[in-house]
Amino acid sequence: MLVHTLACEAHLWFAIPCLKSLLACSEEPMRLVIHDDGSLTEESLARFAAAFPDAVLVRRRGADEQFAEALGQFPYMARARGHLPHVLKLFDTTMTHPEPIICYVDTDVLFQRRFRGLFPGEGKAGGLAEAGAGAFMMDHTNSFGAHPGDFWPFGPLRVARQLNSGLFWVKRDRIDYERMEYLFKRWGPARIKKYHGWFEQTVWADHAWRTRCMLFDPEQFGTASAEAGRNERLVGVHYVTPTRNMLKAELDAGRPAVAAGGVEEIRTEPAKPFGVVGAAGIAARAVMGRNVAG
Repeated sequence: MLVHTLACEAHLWFAIPCLKSLLACSEEPMRLVIHDDGSLTEESLARFAAAFPDAVLVRRRGADEQFAEALGQFPYMARARGHLPHVLKLFDTTMTHPEPIICYVDTDVLFQRRFRGLFPGEGKAGGLAEAGAGAFMMDHTNSFGAHPGDFWPFGPLRVARQLNSGLFWVKRDRIDYERMEYLFKRWGPARIKKYHGWFEQTVWADHAWRTRCMLFDPEQFGTASAEAGRNERLVGVHYVTPTRNMLKAELDAGRPAVAAGGVEEIRTEPAKPFGVVGAAGIAARAVMGRNVAG
């Protein structure tokens, strides 16, 4: 089972232990496909190779050459890919190998409990045909790169609520690159640069709702929160950028250590839509926050 991840130089300190926690906690064998975002040094690539001897290392320069012709069909996506590494999650990870299921994990997801069934496989009961279109992690909030006018009924978006693209799997044959290119064109370079990684997450959330993907059970996977503190019950925790100090504390404390107990079967639940009402609420709270701050 190939599991893709996108690595950068600045995140090396947590990438290797987090990826090791994935392999240690999974009851099913996995092989990593590590995509260089263009910043990894030769020394860092060697460290990844030493930590994961059977991993596939995809260097950025080689990927640029490999996908040059394919990206020619999607000029707006190609332009954004040149300055926003997150676009590699949308294009490179889904094009590198011809497997029917694309499995992905960010390098800041720390696994702490043993699990089974995170990703579907051909040898499992029901096979790929009954696996659905995909599954994504659930966030504790809505983090999308869009404003109310972008959402249905005014705009093209109606996305999966609270979707987080730090951990997911999708069926390759359901990926609509033409739709992605349309969103890249509609948003344009300035807005994409403004929203940064949230734009990539918005594109996946659009895909998830259109194809009726599921979300992983939030009792098993979630994003870290300083307010909520450490949650030992979760199978995996996504330490997004504002919570990296929490991740450092976990690693400094000697974690991850696989928790004692049985193996958890991964569960999913239907996604719910996020539309213009939710977007308007977020915009209103942002305005109120700025007014209070002022």
